[in-house]
Amino acid sequence: MSKFSSYLKQLFEASGESIAAVARDIGAERTSIHKALTDERVLPYRVVQALAGHFRLTLEEQEEFFQYYEMFLQGEDAWRNQQAICDLFNHLTEMRFTPAAVAQPPAPPSGATLVDGEFAVRTAIRSVLTWEVSQGADVTIRMFLPRGLDLSQDLLELWMTGAQFHVEELFCSPVVTGNDCSQDIPLLERVIPLCLVSRGAYAPYYFRDRPGTMEVNPLNYYLITPRYMIHLSRDLSTAEVHTLKPLIRLFSDHFQRLLERCDLLTTCTSSILDVLRRYTELTSPDNSFFLLSQPCFGRYITSAFIQKYLRTDGTIPLETLSSVGEERFSLLRKVEKDYYTIFSEEGLQLFIDTGVLIEMPPEYVPPIEPADRLLFLTQLRREMEEGTVVGLIVRPSYLRLPDYLEVYVDAEGRIHFDTTNRFLYGAYCCDLRLSEEYLCRAFRQFFQSLPNSKMVYPKKDALRILDDGIGKLKNIVG
Repeated sequence: MSKFSSYLKQLFEASGESIAAVARDIGAERTSIHKALTDERVLPYRVVQALAGHFRLTLEEQEEFFQYYEMFLQGEDAWRNQQAICDLFNHLTEMRFTPAAVAQPPAPPSGATLVDGEFAVRTAIRSVLTWEVSQGADVTIRMFLPRGLDLSQDLLELWMTGAQFHVEELFCSPVVTGNDCSQDIPLLERVIPLCLVSRGAYAPYYFRDRPGTMEVNPLNYYLITPRYMIHLSRDLSTAEVHTLKPLIRLFSDHFQRLLERCDLLTTCTSSILDVLRRYTELTSPDNSFFLLSQPCFGRYITSAFIQKYLRTDGTIPLETLSSVGEERFSLLRKVEKDYYTIFSEEGLQLFIDTGVLIEMPPEYVPPIEPADRLLFLTQLRREMEEGTVVGLIVRPSYLRLPDYLEVYVDAEGRIHFDTTNRFLYGAYCCDLRLSEEYLCRAFRQFFQSLPNSKMVYPKKDALRILDDGIGKLKNIVG
């Protein structure tokens, strides 16, 4: 018996009312409720709302009741994945990529040194990282860290100062049972920003093992730099810093052998032209899922639009850009089903007010004129109403979208994270491809579950929001 049917059964028992009486009161079929109590049928959302009102549930009780309903509707694994992905996007939205000066620390200790206390351990690690990166270009740092140690901010700050270094990090993930990968998804909160800011200089690898099997040594975790080796305890209470070159070489070689047996979680491309070509090669004619703060207008970009607006900064020939762009957008025009564009009111309003297409570099595509904005919105609104495009506007109280990212599913079912012109280094500066099958499947299911979830506005409300924007542009165009 599901948690939803158990909860519903408790409500009936507590009220003392019959199923027939409740069904008459809320205008539902008695047999539907009977079958819902034995998990034989999924009740329509309207009926679940009516039941919550009939039993006079408190706000807290309603939240629990609807949570169990969504778990039953999607399956518990898919529901947990959905919550984890939602938390991921909300976290990424709060990220701020602001370059800051990094103070030069004193030189780390030489020889073998034992460090006690978490604050002292973290200080020693920060000192080693900053010192090593300051000593020259192309430094490689290798890390196998306890989950409680997140060096993302330290690494981000170093990369944003222009430091040139590479990081290889190894993660131990729990063995996946069923389709639940909600424990792995939070790792992307660290991985995605590091991959983007480093533009591919951060390489995350992973392997799977059962909890506790790695705990055979009190200092089982480590960080390796060209000149230092730091052993770490799981609780970060103790660290041992070494400068012995044979030991550093031994662990570096061991780490390299481990990587050869592990899987790379992501791959990155940082050339703008390569990003565009990769996008074109992997666009699926059968379905396209795009998550971006603005609507994805790619299917409405014609050859005439490209000729009118496309520019070049001289680094890439205009003819090459035009050819790649036309190939890319012509593929989107051919998608006849499952074209999802998931966006926010804020991003939509930015487009209406400024004409800036945030997924494109401004040096290549300037803001578009109000008449063309109106044409794009009118076409989107028509296709959303007809059902040829699934246009979803997120409700910010549940789901927020980072304006510096475009997320899409490619023809192979992999997930891509592309930067927009709101990112520190601009649009197309990095294409990050997520390769792990369990995670990719979770993201695809997440996109497909959104139309029937509380995370987006109902279709009629989304169309009304578009109508408001269309009316505003009509007044401007005249």
